[in-house]
Amino acid sequence: MSVGEWMAVGGFVIVLLTAIFSSMRFMVKSIMRELLPNGGNSLRDQVSRIEQRLDQLLLEIAIKK
Repeated sequence: MSVGEWMAVGGFVIVLLTAIFSSMRFMVKSIMRELLPNGGNSLRDQVSRIEQRLDQLLLEIAIKK
């Protein structure tokens, strides 16, 4: 292979690695957006609300016994 072909292969590898890195970064950001509280719409906020409701229900059950 000539130098120009090796340069083309190297450029392709760099472009491919950049695309993989960019897609991984996008996926990690979208996952982190769901796991961090943001005022009501994230998965973390929903889990917190469910925990609070469960605690209230358990207190009501304990009081009735």
